[in-house]
Amino acid sequence: MIAFPTNLEIDEAKVNPTKYVAIIINDVPVIFELMIPTSSFESFLLSDRRVKKFILSRIRGLESKYIPSLQDESFGLGEILSNNAVLQLFIEEIVPRRLGMKASVTLKEKVDAFFSNIKRINIPLQNGDETEDRFIRIMSDIDKFHRLRQEYIIARTELSRKKSTGFLSVILRDLRIDSIIYMNGYFYELKRIRNNNGIKIYRVTRKLHSIKDFFMKFYKPILTNYLNSLAIVYVWETKERFFNKLLKNIPANLVRLVLGASRSKRWFIEVTDIGLERRGEKHYLYAWTGNFALIELLNDRERGNLYLFPSFKVAVPFNVKKNKIEISPAVVLDPPTLHPFLSSSTTSERSICFGKTTQAYSNISKRGDVSALLTALEMAINMIREGYVHGASPYRTLGECGVRQVNFDYLKRRNIPITNLKDRDALQLLRKKWKVKI
Repeated sequence: MIAFPTNLEIDEAKVNPTKYVAIIINDVPVIFELMIPTSSFESFLLSDRRVKKFILSRIRGLESKYIPSLQDESFGLGEILSNNAVLQLFIEEIVPRRLGMKASVTLKEKVDAFFSNIKRINIPLQNGDETEDRFIRIMSDIDKFHRLRQEYIIARTELSRKKSTGFLSVILRDLRIDSIIYMNGYFYELKRIRNNNGIKIYRVTRKLHSIKDFFMKFYKPILTNYLNSLAIVYVWETKERFFNKLLKNIPANLVRLVLGASRSKRWFIEVTDIGLERRGEKHYLYAWTGNFALIELLNDRERGNLYLFPSFKVAVPFNVKKNKIEISPAVVLDPPTLHPFLSSSTTSERSICFGKTTQAYSNISKRGDVSALLTALEMAINMIREGYVHGASPYRTLGECGVRQVNFDYLKRRNIPITNLKDRDALQLLRKKWKVKI
């Protein structure tokens, strides 16, 4: 209760003992009239427009902290994808570039485009209760949503603690003090000593704090926590339905894709003309060369002969660590035949010999970004398709690769390109040996 001093004597106060208390100050009893409950007085203070302004500013701060990104139709997609950094890079950055999408498109548009352009996939997509359980666990890790919910639980507890009591009552309870009195710029502890015909009598025992220290050390923190709690509870309870709606709109196929890709050690997925593959702990960005032909330029005895090569799976091994892409030397996966720039090893992954351009590839790889990764892949594809020219240092000539020798008409009828025509002698050989009019 809030009480004010009176000029009454104890005998006069006894008439209404529930309305008065006596406090012994300097050995003299002073009668105080109990005016209003502390909680009512504090509620009156909280109705001040400056307090309301503070609460509104706190609500805006919370919404700025949690809501803008959550209101985005892409909410949850990034958080789901973040469970698999490699797949996230592929869907968010690589595929959109290959599709020529504008930089301003939303993540939802990127995800939609990704699923719309899948050509081949063998990622085991999880279904059933297990997927739902894993999904719930992933969703519980969505930082913004989870943090706000935790703050809401704490805030609701804080408000229930304050319910029906004043801030001062909470402070005194925490300090294990029955009552206090303010006089001469300081708060003093009061200790109840007895009753006199229903009048409660207190004695001043010790000085506690100046009013400034008391406010800053005890009152302001609990008041600030209360106002913050009001704002948090308001934001959560007005937005909870909206949050749940957003969560339900997260595409289940994306969840199954991420779970399957994270769980399985061997898979691939191809979107438009580019693919992503996992083999054990390695990931590869790859593309197919398509069938192509090369004209012999380096073996004098077979100059001008045409050799048909099947499609090669050219890949760049990479990993994502701390927002940087670690790019490894390019390879061909499961080569169907020998090639001038592949060793004769029987392994399923064979390094590509870049010859004079090895340093250029290394320099690009060190950049460690998406552009570097895509450029590295293009360099590798060009080496396989176009690198057999004068100045190259191949492991073998075309005739030693064990591929089929064909004539120009065969290639023309099937629309198979000859891909090393940038060499200065290539076009001349086509005209001379194959009578091609170019």
